Amino acid sequence: MMAKKSCQPVRILNKNNQKGVGLPIAIFVITVLAAYAVNMGLLLEDNATGRIENITNLRASLAADTGADLGMNVAFDPSDAPDYAGGITCSSTAINYSFANDPGMSGCTAAVTCSSVTAGGKTIYTITSVGTCDSVSKTAVISAL
Repeated sequence: MMAKKSCQPVRILNKNNQKGVGLPIAIFVITVLAAYAVNMGLLLEDNATGRIENITNLRASLAADTGADLGMNVAFDPSDAPDYAGGITCSSTAINYSFANDPGMSGCTAAVTCSSVTAGGKTIYTITSVGTCDSVSKTAVISAL
């Protein structure tokens, strides 16, 4: 004869005896992901601001360099090269250039001055250009004999 297997009843646990960790873990994960999303947004904003500052600095540097080149062209007239018999045009009064016609440099200006010093029988000309774009200023200095 076969022995009958007894079926044991399934025990239903009382809700008070259940101790799950699913809800606290879910809240923790959601909090961490939310903090991560907020930080990523802040990083993107900082990155955009940094790029704008870099571009403005570059534009001001280019305005200063271009102003210095134009100042060299005024001081040392290319049509009078190489002996400059007509003399060197060097003025301490600023020559102002505006780059309004160039779409990439709109809002940029350059103020160019020239000074000269004689030492050892040689005259040294110093051309100083201050490029300004959106309240950022950069200076370029060129010296020539």
